[in-house]
Amino acid sequence: MSRTKKISDSDILDRAFEVISKEGFHSFTFEQVSRAVKLSPAALVKRFKTKKQLALLARNQRWDRNLGHVDPEKINKLNGLEGIYSFLSIIAASVNSNRLGEHAVWLGTEAGSLKSKKKVAAYFENTRLIFKRLLEEAINNKELINTIDTKSFAKVLEALVQGSIFQFAFLEERDIESHIKNHFKLILSVYLREKITKTNHF
Repeated sequence: MSRTKKISDSDILDRAFEVISKEGFHSFTFEQVSRAVKLSPAALVKRFKTKKQLALLARNQRWDRNLGHVDPEKINKLNGLEGIYSFLSIIAASVNSNRLGEHAVWLGTEAGSLKSKKKVAAYFENTRLIFKRLLEEAINNKELINTIDTKSFAKVLEALVQGSIFQFAFLEERDIESHIKNHFKLILSVYLREKITKTNHF
């Protein structure tokens, strides 16, 4: 295969992610990736050592890039109940793979790596903090009842997001954003004030 043009690790990981998403975390081969990047399988092994290492690096790079598209200023402008649903739209858009089931496998595999585990834990913690703020604002806006323990409930919502994404991977549904929001509508309906319950803005 041609080696006349150098290709960066970042470009290789980009193309590898597409191959892995199509073929599967365990089923893809170095040969498939080598065809996509026009490098020999031996060259890929020299750079990335193992299929697992290549897959995790490809996944982490894509995840970092997707999260990088989330504008902190945009997040800070979200407010209250409407902000919760807007945040769910952002989360849904960041799940960018043809096979969501593979994301579940990647997350499970990453749990065995201390570095990856810390990254995932930090992401979850950040999500919980955003939910906590939005819940507090929704209470102050009199959209939700004021008896909610926002710190604990934010953990519930964050877990609900991850569970919804995992569940979606094994269903025939096509719209992950609607899937996640429908779960939230059910759980939040219990805490809505009466005047909000009579309408359906979301």
